[in-house]
Amino acid sequence: MFYGCKSDSDSDGSNGTLTLISDHEINNVKDPSGLTLDSSRQFLWVVSDNKDGLVYRINFRGDLIGTLSYRGDDMEGITMNPNDGTFWVVEERLRQMVQLDGRGNELQREDVPGLIIVEGNGLEGIAIDPIMEHFYIINEKIPAEFIELDNEFKVVRQIPIQFGSEYQLDDLSGIFYVSEDREFWILSDESKRIVITDFNLNPLRSYELGREKFEGIAVDDSSGRVYLVNDEENKLYVYSYE
Repeated sequence: MFYGCKSDSDSDGSNGTLTLISDHEINNVKDPSGLTLDSSRQFLWVVSDNKDGLVYRINFRGDLIGTLSYRGDDMEGITMNPNDGTFWVVEERLRQMVQLDGRGNELQREDVPGLIIVEGNGLEGIAIDPIMEHFYIINEKIPAEFIELDNEFKVVRQIPIQFGSEYQLDDLSGIFYVSEDREFWILSDESKRIVITDFNLNPLRSYELGREKFEGIAVDDSSGRVYLVNDEENKLYVYSYE
């Protein structure tokens, strides 16, 4: 199956479309690099990969409505655990995952095991399964790979992402897990594409985005909305999907 969107316009894909609803400047957030949906589904959380970047709460128009106190080193991904309201962010340069409370206080910090260290490449996204409380982490490239950790931070799966020509991803820049469907939405900046996979990472469909520099993704399956942040444009893009 193929779902398509070209140059932000509707497409004639036989199984559905990805349609741009709106795009908004993200006020007072420089270089947004990771995104997640709040468990209330009423707003979003975004991180910046600037040195001393913060965790920002924004509405669906990109307006800043709050921050957490934590200052990151090079944050590239964020997820929220709906079971306890805490956040997990990944620090690219440090190759670590950090748990924060609702105010931004650091609760714990863990090295991500099993990484091949290549300068200039590192962690780009994190998602969580609220049922098993397993973590899903992506490494950008060299190699582009998916790492699953259990709740004791032990590796369950470590899989290179090589989907083949139809779903080719030249790098990995963001991930979101839709637990209701057990699907991963994997974003690629360089390939300008989203690939949706099943739980075993078999590709199911893809969306073409028509531009680079998308670094974070969040999906609200209840409303059929996909949210993307573009760190070059400092914008939030809102799409609908079918």
